[in-house]
Amino acid sequence: MEAYNYCMPSLSTKIAQSIIVSGLFIVVAFVAIYYQNPVSGFYFVIALVVFFIIAFGVAMGRTFARPVQQMLEQADSVKNGHANKIFYLKTKDEVEELAKTFDKIAHDFEQTKSKAESLKTAAEIKFKTKDLLSDQVAKALEQKIKNRTNDLERALAELDNMQVRVKMKDEQITALEAKIAKLSKKKK
Repeated sequence: MEAYNYCMPSLSTKIAQSIIVSGLFIVVAFVAIYYQNPVSGFYFVIALVVFFIIAFGVAMGRTFARPVQQMLEQADSVKNGHANKIFYLKTKDEVEELAKTFDKIAHDFEQTKSKAESLKTAAEIKFKTKDLLSDQVAKALEQKIKNRTNDLERALAELDNMQVRVKMKDEQITALEAKIAKLSKKKK
């Protein structure tokens, strides 16, 4: 969570800056038009409009950046081993769909991790009991251990596959952030 806090102000600031600069450009255009014939209270109205443009820009920057920040916090939580935490994000757009996909990946990752841990524990128990059993029983158990090891390797392969999917989703997040930046530039 702390690792991503420095990123979010820059995203919200970028969004706010583009809105504020656009608004200030319009204000400057009006000032230029009415410079020689200012109406009574003109500069007060201009000051009020500038204040509202700044407030609107900051609010919109925070509004757009908040879901991305929440997803980054969830990603950090998964990175720290808390993949079983369900993430609710209701934005009714692509970010919500991305959050749902991320939850599915985190859930699958947690299941694979649990399965791998249980298989590892089972294998350790079987290794410890091998010395207590006769040679014939030991050979049969060795075969079972091989089967369990194969299962564990498959589970680890699934885990690797999940990590690749998480990386792909991270790339999709980066692509979405780029699209957001591109859209905000187009709005200018």
